Amino acid sequence: MKGNTGYFLRVDLSEGSIVTLDPPFDYYRKFIGGAGLAAKLFSEYGNLEADPLARDSLLIFALGPFAGLRLSGASRFSVAARSPLTGHWADSSCGGNFAPELRYAGFDGILISGMAPAASVLVITDSQTTIEPCPELWGLGVEKTTALLKERFGRSYKTLSIGPAGENLVKFACIMHDSHDAFGRAGFGAVMGSKNLKAIVVKSTEKNFLVDDPSACRNLVNDLNNRVKESVTASVLRENGTAANLEGGVHLGDVPIRNFTSNFWEEMAEELAGSSLSEKYLKRRSNCAFCNVACKRIVEIDDGPFAIPKGPGPEYETIVAFGSLLGSMDLAATCKAGRICNDMGMDTISCGATIAWAIEAFLKGDIGPADCNGLNLDWGDMDTVINDVLPSIALKEGALGKMLSEGSVASAKRIGAKTTEYTVHAKGLEVPMHDPRGGGHGLALTYATGHRGACHVATPMLFMEMGACYYPEIGFDYELDPLSSENKPEAAVIAFIIGSLENSSCMCQFADREITIPEWVDLFNVVAGLNWTIEDMMRTGRRIFYLQRLLNSKYGITAADDQISSRLLTPAVDGAPEGIEVEFEKMKTRFYELMDLDLATGLPSEKTLRDYDLEAEYKIILRD
Repeated sequence: MKGNTGYFLRVDLSEGSIVTLDPPFDYYRKFIGGAGLAAKLFSEYGNLEADPLARDSLLIFALGPFAGLRLSGASRFSVAARSPLTGHWADSSCGGNFAPELRYAGFDGILISGMAPAASVLVITDSQTTIEPCPELWGLGVEKTTALLKERFGRSYKTLSIGPAGENLVKFACIMHDSHDAFGRAGFGAVMGSKNLKAIVVKSTEKNFLVDDPSACRNLVNDLNNRVKESVTASVLRENGTAANLEGGVHLGDVPIRNFTSNFWEEMAEELAGSSLSEKYLKRRSNCAFCNVACKRIVEIDDGPFAIPKGPGPEYETIVAFGSLLGSMDLAATCKAGRICNDMGMDTISCGATIAWAIEAFLKGDIGPADCNGLNLDWGDMDTVINDVLPSIALKEGALGKMLSEGSVASAKRIGAKTTEYTVHAKGLEVPMHDPRGGGHGLALTYATGHRGACHVATPMLFMEMGACYYPEIGFDYELDPLSSENKPEAAVIAFIIGSLENSSCMCQFADREITIPEWVDLFNVVAGLNWTIEDMMRTGRRIFYLQRLLNSKYGITAADDQISSRLLTPAVDGAPEGIEVEFEKMKTRFYELMDLDLATGLPSEKTLRDYDLEAEYKIILRD
């Protein structure tokens, strides 16, 4: 097998057993890798009835076929399982250096079940894999854990670890890679914590990566790397990071303010902009393996209440989640909050959104100091958020920590009254920091109909509505108006297919904006030897979309759940999108028609299941 190695590690922490699994080549051809192959392997090897935090739940790490290739954007990988936050199927992705190292060690991924008797670390090399005790690491933050792992095993080892939030089963706990990169969404840090798995480390002695057509691959990779390096996207991101367009987003109405109650705050725009971060706190830029974009920030704040030593800086989502979403325009506070979340191992999107819900509920009298560990919550009070709220969530301390550790939706259900109206989510996953009323109405559709819930990287819809990508080879050459429903269902069909390809090949959305459809096909063929046509590739992306919906159907998700919070369907009260209606039901109905989805079940018809060769998966997943 080329590109892929054809081998997964299968680890049972309860038994202490480690074996090698070799999925058939047909699995790779039908589901690629990453999120797609993880869904297939879960349907076949997972206990589909298991609670997300049960010992027999299955956690899957899966690489795409390009991990290890010296190509900008190709170093991401996926984690997937039943989400403890939402209760249904989900996946998340992470960049950095772990994926190439695991591929060089000889593996396409890891399947983990069971529960270790005590805190443990999974140690992977190209000669052996072992499960080793690490009681001294339990209770430590990610930064200290990472330092001690590298001290114990060697600085060249790549690490995945959880912080106290994962250990305490916070429902939006994340998995951190080398203290900087994150599997952020859906709570997979809690799944690791439930298994007493504190960390995974990997080291390879060789750096071999075999491809199907070395000469053609070399030429294609060189061309793509040069194009990415010289692209406008890379230049902007390299200069000012992922928050480079925050100012523009504010004027479009894309940036959420005070829990999505406002779409415009001019003074905040400049204060939180990527250019401000570069000017005030940036020490150097950083990149994932082999990437020419270098969008990551290394920052330092020398003094003041939010001083932090030199280390990972916040991305756009963190800046907004702990900035304007909480009614703050203190950039230093966003840096500090992001660093705490990294160290505690918490998703900044869900964490910030859950705190925003709590502040609104407090100010409207639905919760009080007795529910909040004696605290008073208010917009812009970042001292309280950083010094009191974040630690209480990670450690589940007091009434506030126990409540908010469950996420905004569960917290609202617990409090009742009108507080569910303040939640902003789809399928239980808090909405990322792009408001579809201003950022683009197509986002409302993809947030609602995506398998894991509200997600801005499940599809390239955000880029499509910005006019940043066109695919004329497959019929997508629309000039989309972000503030209209016109052509959005048609665009969403393409967006989900491309998104499935991106998340299954584990390519970064920033780099692959420079890749054309024919070049995508060429990459799959010269690297993995799939011998695809454009039609084959597009069918594969659509097949993965349908498989993920089959898994969600197992957990009770129907067409009725393809919804988004009412707040995002209520016309904005200010900014560019003021008074403009999002025609959600119109878009959803047309999208269902185009994708042949049943208006009650949300599933594809039997004919579509046959056409996309998913009859076997349907029988396995939805058997009575």
